[in-house]
Amino acid sequence: MSGPSPPRVYGPDVRLRLLTVIVLAPMAVILLTGPATAAAALKPGDRYVALGSSFASGPMIPPVDDASCLRSAGDYPHLVAAKLKLALTDVSCGAATTDNILSAPQGAHSPQITAVTSDTKLVTITIGGNDVNYTVSNLACGTAGAKGQSCVPSVVDPAAIDRALATLPAKMATTLDAIKQAAPDAKVVVLPYLRVMPASARPCPPNVPIPDADLKVLVDFGNELHRVIKQSAKAAKVDFVDAYATKGHDACAAPGARWVEGQVPASPAFPFHPNATGMKGEAKLILEQLRS
Repeated sequence: MSGPSPPRVYGPDVRLRLLTVIVLAPMAVILLTGPATAAAALKPGDRYVALGSSFASGPMIPPVDDASCLRSAGDYPHLVAAKLKLALTDVSCGAATTDNILSAPQGAHSPQITAVTSDTKLVTITIGGNDVNYTVSNLACGTAGAKGQSCVPSVVDPAAIDRALATLPAKMATTLDAIKQAAPDAKVVVLPYLRVMPASARPCPPNVPIPDADLKVLVDFGNELHRVIKQSAKAAKVDFVDAYATKGHDACAAPGARWVEGQVPASPAFPFHPNATGMKGEAKLILEQLRS
């Protein structure tokens, strides 16, 4: 990928407002590798801290846990905690970046790492997508495609994607190291972003109304983001639950099978984000990993 345009930079408040606007506006017109420890090592009442962005928080999936963070009480952290009877502190928040994990507050919300204490026994995290504008790109291309327009390179610049992705491994390494230092006895489980676009890169209007060439850019983007997150977990020697690898659950799948909604959601969820079925699928994979 090549091109002269510099990467678009979105601050955390802008990202959160943008995601909220895209929910309220375009929706109206149309959004295991690593060491394993048995779940038996986790006891009822053990402290579990969930970190991450909207793919962990589950925006618009009922019931709402924290509207200011677009967080659902039906996200995968809540489901895992309920099954294992863990004491959950869920600080996942829509539009979060690695900076919001480590040092930058989101409005009234402190950096997420402050929730991770030395007595924490389990940490889960999905992060990195907003550092490279992955979700914003999907949303922007979905909106453009619904209007019969292209998004590449006018809105989504492949060269900017490459530059942003090149900086992500170092950010992920710093983030995972900070978690391990804050909770040295915790099991750390990294989840990638669920597969959003069909691997075939074939549009399926109205759910994925994106032109073929633009869609191929987004599919490649998702694949590379997944590779970076997976390799980061491996390098940090933490667990990785490869929810991205599941087949037939992308935004073009049938409503009962899809884990991610498209431009026109068939169930309550943010466009191009996990739905309740996806959260249940991820929770099941986490539980299987913990029991392996």
